[in-house]
Amino acid sequence: MTTTRRSVAEWEEIFREHKASGESVAAFCARRGVALSPFYRYRRRLRTAPPASGVLAPAFVPVAVTPRAVPAPITLTIGRASVALSSSVPPAWVAALLAALEA
Repeated sequence: MTTTRRSVAEWEEIFREHKASGESVAAFCARRGVALSPFYRYRRRLRTAPPASGVLAPAFVPVAVTPRAVPAPITLTIGRASVALSSSVPPAWVAALLAALEA
C-alpha cells in the first residue's frame, strides 16, 4: 500500500468536496481513494489549527457603547406624591430624599 502525502491546501479541498458531495465520509473516501484514518486525523487538525493565511480571526468583536442623548426619567411614587427624576441623579441623593420623606 502506498502512502499519499497531501498538502494542507489539498486536504482543505478534499474537505470542501466532501461537504459539497453530501455523501457519508466512508462513501466519499471510498470513491475518492482516501483512507478514513487520515481523513479524520487531518479534519481534526485543521479544525483546531489557525487559518492557513496566518491571520487569526479576532476572538472578540469590538463594541462601542454610546450614551443616550437624553437620560431616561425615573418616576418615584410614594402614596399619592410622585417625583420625576433624571437617571443621572446620584443614588445617595435619592436615598436622602427618601429618608427625609419618611421622617
